[in-house]
Amino acid sequence: MPFKRILIAVDFSPNSLEAFRVAADMASVHSASLHLLHVIEAWPAAPGEAAVEFVQKANAAIEQLVASSQSALEKVTLTTEVASGRAFDEIVNRARDWRADLIVLGTKGTTSLEQIFLGGTAEHVIKEAPCSALIVRAEGRA
Repeated sequence: MPFKRILIAVDFSPNSLEAFRVAADMASVHSASLHLLHVIEAWPAAPGEAAVEFVQKANAAIEQLVASSQSALEKVTLTTEVASGRAFDEIVNRARDWRADLIVLGTKGTTSLEQIFLGGTAEHVIKEAPCSALIVRAEGRA
């Protein structure tokens, strides 16, 4: 099944950066469009300059990531987006709205008691995704 619309969600962790590399390669092989999404979950309580700074830092990180992968993205139509909210909700909603064929994201080890009982972002996305989902773990990581 060729994937034509791939949504990649990154949080800039090693696993999500590896997931981006996998998604970029897949998009290139399948001549697919790639939508890069970063979700800011810890939105500042005070709106204004702090919120603008969060978005500016996220956009700068995205630009750096895209620049570092330019050769893999030569034949790929790429769009980027910074959103705020609960990561799994935003990822699933974007996949649905954009009519993605595939969601790619990295996984992290369980980091909190809350995640042990409620599940992490990847688990929620898999349960709610309107399309296929690929979870990537960086090599050599447990």
